[in-house]
Amino acid sequence: MTYQIIIKEEALEDTREAYNYYENLSEGLGERFLEKLEAAYTSLSLYPTNFGFIDDKKILRDKIVDVFPFTVIYSIKEKNVIIVAVHNCYKHPDKRYR
Repeated sequence: MTYQIIIKEEALEDTREAYNYYENLSEGLGERFLEKLEAAYTSLSLYPTNFGFIDDKKILRDKIVDVFPFTVIYSIKEKNVIIVAVHNCYKHPDKRYR
């Protein structure tokens, strides 16, 4: 069963910021970041319950993005995976969710 990915506006802002940062660092690196992020989304759509909870209420989970210091913060509601943040672990190591 495949879950539908829903990306909140805050997560889109996080993604744009990361893409611009990496693209300014080296042309094409932003695109590589997006490819790895898309792979994380694909994994979440197939296996969203495989990743651990990060809050005491057991609502939010996270999935590490390969190669880059980012995690995808999400929740599961019915058949939807709701992406709430694309967290930069290097920039804000202790603030995984708003």
